[in-house]
Amino acid sequence: MERKRGRIRRVKYCQAALAIAAALSASLALAEDFKTINGKEYKNAEVSRVEPDGIVLRTKSGISKLYFTELPKEVQERFHYNPAHVAAQSRENANVAATSGIEGLPPFSVELKDQILNALKMTDKLDALYKGGCSSAEFIDAAVPIESVFINLLKKLPKGDPRRDLFANTFEAYQQLALAMKASEQGKGQRPHTTFGAAGVRKGMLMKVLEGDMTPAEKDLYYAWLKATETNP
Repeated sequence: MERKRGRIRRVKYCQAALAIAAALSASLALAEDFKTINGKEYKNAEVSRVEPDGIVLRTKSGISKLYFTELPKEVQERFHYNPAHVAAQSRENANVAATSGIEGLPPFSVELKDQILNALKMTDKLDALYKGGCSSAEFIDAAVPIESVFINLLKKLPKGDPRRDLFANTFEAYQQLALAMKASEQGKGQRPHTTFGAAGVRKGMLMKVLEGDMTPAEKDLYYAWLKATETNP
């Protein structure tokens, strides 16, 4: 008899738990009206999902997300909005984005990323020399110490990583520029401006990849370069 009563209590407990869960689900799915602090209204909306920074509504016109910052305080409290938690999550996401560069690539450490960016900025001196009409000898003298920085950094970058290849290709373009300048001085009809442009494009592309703020057009250029390197390794 005691075992039977125990089973009955457990059944009733399970039924109660299911009833509570059903009630909570119903409260989310219940159609209601929402109004932002700017006065925009969402009639007969169902809350399909609650996220840390807002709620996702389903209406006849489609799916909309309302951020808690644009909703009244009572709605924020109802859905347990925590601004500190959202801010911390945003900072964490920003830090990852700053070091990852582009989709599918593992993040570099902040220190390594800064070292690469600083090396790229060193080539600004070469850009200025070329634009100022320097000789190939002057250009090479300035490039030699920068080359050693690039070589040392290449040892730290993982082989097979496209960012490593792009980093190497960038300085290779400056090396080719020095050769083109020298050939031009010897009257061999080289066109240094084309090589100079290629060096600038590669440098700018890699900086964008590292900083993680590429536009769709810049991503297309990056993937075109990547495809070309795979075709012609």
